[in-house]
Amino acid sequence: MKIKLVITALALQLLAVSAVAQQPPPKPATQQPAAQQPVAKAPAAALLPKGKVAVINTAAFQEKVEEFKAKIESLNRQFEPRVKEVQSISDKITALETTLKSQSGVLTPAKVAEMTENLEAMKRDYQRKGEDLQADAGRARDKAFEPITGKLGKFAEDYTAKRGIVMLVDISNAIQSGMVVWFDPRSDITQDFIVEYNKANPVATAAPKPAPKD
Repeated sequence: MKIKLVITALALQLLAVSAVAQQPPPKPATQQPAAQQPVAKAPAAALLPKGKVAVINTAAFQEKVEEFKAKIESLNRQFEPRVKEVQSISDKITALETTLKSQSGVLTPAKVAEMTENLEAMKRDYQRKGEDLQADAGRARDKAFEPITGKLGKFAEDYTAKRGIVMLVDISNAIQSGMVVWFDPRSDITQDFIVEYNKANPVATAAPKPAPKD
């Protein structure tokens, strides 16, 4: 039995950015008295924005955006003792199951019953602690990532406006879901976006420890 604890999982749904959304909405027309209303005119054609369509893969953020990497490393350090504890229970469960299978012919019924009871108790403990760990890690992850996702959204607005991009499509799940059938690789801004974001939001690195003196 192996435990799978995903502390670094991240779902970003913040980069469906359109430059059109940055424009103020049109003001409502003022109602005129019936006697002064002009003859109705045919509605004018919609003015579509001129610009580029680009794609981005937000699945790369958790590995390449420095702020995310720093938070993930911090979370992993924070929850490492609990992860090891739950993994230790898993190892004990596996060992006890192996013993019961390999020695069932030589163990007394009373001993088998005792070991089976201990096994079930360990499984319950494993389930409870594993679920608590997942829930606590998820809450800590969401709290740690929230300010970064907000900054990414604002940065995306500025990035697209400066480059004349009127629509930015997140392809992290769009291709698998069939929402995007094909795109020209030249429209993928993922790498440049990450480089520019990291440049604008540098993460302080810890100073290297001095070498021990002789």
